[in-house]
Amino acid sequence: MAQPGTGRVSGASAPAQPLPPRFPLLLAALLLTSAMSMLDQSIVATAGPSLTGDLGALDLYSWTFTAYMLTFSVAMPVYGKLGDLFGRRTVYLSAVLIFLVGSAACGAAGSMGQLIAFRALQGLGGGGLQVSAFSVLGDLMPPRQRAKYQGWFAGVMVIANLAGPLAGGVLTDQLGWRWIFYVNIPLGLLALAGLATLLPRTARRTARPRIDYSGTALLCALIGCLVLGTDRAGRDGWGDPGVLALGAGAVLVAVLWVWRERSAPEPIVPLGLFADRTFTICVAVAFGVSFAFFGCVNFVPLFYQAALGVSATGTGLLFLPAMIGLAVATVVAGQVIAKTGRYKWFPVTSTALAAVAAAVMSLTAQDTGATALALLLALMGIGVGLSSQVTTLVAQSTAPREHMGVSTSTVGLARNLGTAFGATVFGSILNARLSTEATARLPAETADRIIAGTWDPAHPGSLPPGTTEAISEVYGNAMSTVFLSAVPVLLVGLVLSLLLKDARLEARGPGGPGGPGGPGGPGGPGGPGGPGGPGGPGGPGGSGAPVGQPGAGG
Repeated sequence: MAQPGTGRVSGASAPAQPLPPRFPLLLAALLLTSAMSMLDQSIVATAGPSLTGDLGALDLYSWTFTAYMLTFSVAMPVYGKLGDLFGRRTVYLSAVLIFLVGSAACGAAGSMGQLIAFRALQGLGGGGLQVSAFSVLGDLMPPRQRAKYQGWFAGVMVIANLAGPLAGGVLTDQLGWRWIFYVNIPLGLLALAGLATLLPRTARRTARPRIDYSGTALLCALIGCLVLGTDRAGRDGWGDPGVLALGAGAVLVAVLWVWRERSAPEPIVPLGLFADRTFTICVAVAFGVSFAFFGCVNFVPLFYQAALGVSATGTGLLFLPAMIGLAVATVVAGQVIAKTGRYKWFPVTSTALAAVAAAVMSLTAQDTGATALALLLALMGIGVGLSSQVTTLVAQSTAPREHMGVSTSTVGLARNLGTAFGATVFGSILNARLSTEATARLPAETADRIIAGTWDPAHPGSLPPGTTEAISEVYGNAMSTVFLSAVPVLLVGLVLSLLLKDARLEARGPGGPGGPGGPGGPGGPGGPGGPGGPGGPGGPGGSGAPVGQPGAGG
């Protein structure tokens, strides 16, 4: 909370205890668990043909992604609250064990139905890994020192998302698809040993914590309706009866959940947190930036390959500047905040840069070469990197210490939902414009293939003269509309960022020395891997591999 007369944000800044011995080893264990949870968002993408060839049920394949992301999202607020109530150590170790059991079960799955169920179990652990790691760091150090290590986690998340499809392909080719899950076991046991040995024990907040079972169930139902609704809308359209039913269910459950949280003794998400303007703005900006950036980025691989003729491998390489820019910007922002304590102008600059990049791409997409577009994406990635760590860091700083986990998970959940909604909304925009452009510019047969999502640029077949150029224009015009649609979302984020207080984060907690810096991290929006991800173009509106949400964590 801002301290009167100081202009400083302290809130949860006082370290609960000195940093534990051998902190670098603990840091390595935290980074390893974050990497595993992020890696498993995208590692399945390149194993599809081998996996479905063995288990069958190709029509259910997309659920191997959806099941993981659904339970991942549901788990985040639950683990955040349980960690606040029962202590971080027990909850964190439990998440690692659940993730490992889920990984082993996925590797042993004998049918697609079993694999989907075990992926859901794995996601329950994965969401806990992200939230617990960032909450532990928030417990151990004050915000300005925490900011020093933001880039470590950003780098790990970027590497995990980029390496996921590659690692999945190599493991599948060399050892079989089951090893994309079995590989987690030795890594997870190593992390588990490090956490069990090095992670300090923390006392329960109260002798007999009261768990908000009904609030938790309602929140899980709400997240389920939102995630499943957006996933189905991406395949069947927003007017589908199932989508409308899930939307109506989400509204009803949301009303019930708010009513319950207002009276619960220990609400799963204390609504009082949103009374702090800074906290609310951080949640909104995290949602908006993920919505705009990853919603757009999801479909750029489709444009690269279908319109510009770039190979799948080349597409992955062209995304490197954006991911590197995101990671570097996160590192720089963390170092500057650690030295100055000032944070307001990072989300302001972030949303402004991203809006400018999206606006330029909307004007030039159909005439921009692959390299130029990659550089513009890098500029957009730098913009996102400048705010991705700050929203979590500042939200943690405004919340009372007893709500460290909840504040972390709330921002992470907002980022995940923003990514999911962005992919679906921009997918609908892309589909609508593709349908209009293809019908007007292309031969009927080719237009039907593009609208249905069956157009394969690698095997174009026999096309009439001039059709190839027309296809590029169709995809270029559609992508221009997508980028243009992202601009107002980012401008809203810019306005909200300007409303942040220009406060200074405390360098040390009031209770004692802050100790050496430690890692805090962004909720890590994941790298591109959604419809038409780096592994190859998905059809318009197809579900594809979900974007790494982020990231997911705090």
